[in-house]
Amino acid sequence: MSNKTKKGNGNGGDVGQSKMAKQRSEDSHDYSSFKVVLFYCSLIVFLPVVTFFALKDFVLDQFFTMSDVKVNIASAVGAVAALHVALGLYIYRAYFGGSDKKAAQFKQD
Repeated sequence: MSNKTKKGNGNGGDVGQSKMAKQRSEDSHDYSSFKVVLFYCSLIVFLPVVTFFALKDFVLDQFFTMSDVKVNIASAVGAVAALHVALGLYIYRAYFGGSDKKAAQFKQD
């Protein structure tokens, strides 16, 4: 017996298609969640580093006459402030930013 003759009346194919569509929808939701978390993790890691070196090399050394220790301290304070901004954005997105449209889509019974 081949696969074509085993299908029967076709209702089994509709159920399989429904399950596949639901799985694709859930996979799409998981992938979009992964992209958001990856973005915020990279923001939390790289923004303070970039801020530190940008402040140190381009802003404080070029425009202000401070000692090296003061430049490093000011750059570190700027990096800590950038870290707090990145964490605040992540917490805000986690608390308020969940899209209600997608949540309502998965609540279908």
